[in-house]
Amino acid sequence: MNAPPRSILADIIALIEERNYLPGERLPSERELAERFGVGRGIIRESLSVLENLRYLQRKPNSGIYLNPNPERASLETLSLFVGLGIDLAVEKLDQALEVRRILEVQAVSLACERRTDKDLEELDDIVRRFDASIGVNMAETAALDYEFHMAIFRATHNLVLMQVVNPFYVMSAHRRRRFFSDIERSRVSNTHHHQIVQCIHRRDSEGAQDLMARHIGRVEALGRATVKDLR
Repeated sequence: MNAPPRSILADIIALIEERNYLPGERLPSERELAERFGVGRGIIRESLSVLENLRYLQRKPNSGIYLNPNPERASLETLSLFVGLGIDLAVEKLDQALEVRRILEVQAVSLACERRTDKDLEELDDIVRRFDASIGVNMAETAALDYEFHMAIFRATHNLVLMQVVNPFYVMSAHRRRRFFSDIERSRVSNTHHHQIVQCIHRRDSEGAQDLMARHIGRVEALGRATVKDLR
C-alpha cells in the first residue's frame, strides 16, 4: 500500500478535530470524505488505514467509521503526526503533554545521576558550551541544542524505551520551543539551569537535579502558556 498524500491525511484529521466529534461517535463515510476532498476513495481508504493503525479511529464492517471510543488507547505517535502535518494541538492537550514530559524528565534526571558514564558527561558538557555560544547568534541552533540537551539526559539513563516514550513530546513541542528561544534572555536563563543540572549529574546529586529539573520545566510551561494567550 502506498502512503496517502500528507495533505489529505491532514484534511481528514483537521475535519475531525474542528467538528469536535466525541469518542465513539460515527464519522463521515469514505464516500462522503472522497467527495468533500475531491479525491478517489482509494486515497481516503489509505489515509483511514494510517489513522486506524494509530488507534485514532475504528472502521467497523457494514457499520462505518468511528472515532476511537477509548482515546486513552490511541498511539502517542498520533500527537506527533498532528504536529508533523502542521495541525495545531489544542492548548489543553499540549499542556497535558508538557505535564507528562515533566514527570518523565524529573525521573529521568535521577536515573542519569545514578547511571551516567564519563562519555555521557562529556556530551552534556559539550552541549551546554555550544548552547552558550549559540545564544544571540543562531536561534535555530539554540532551539536544537535545547532538544539535544534534554535527550542527552535521557541517553544517560541508558533506557532506550524511556527515550522512545519521551521523544514524541519533543517533536510535538518543536514549534513552541523555537518561539521560546527566539528571546535571548530566556535562552540565557535556560542554559544557566542546564549548567546547574549538569553539575548535579556530575556530583550524582539526584535530589538536587530533580528539584532543578522540575523548576526548569515548570518555568518553560508557564512562559509557554503566557505566549499562547498572547497569540490568541
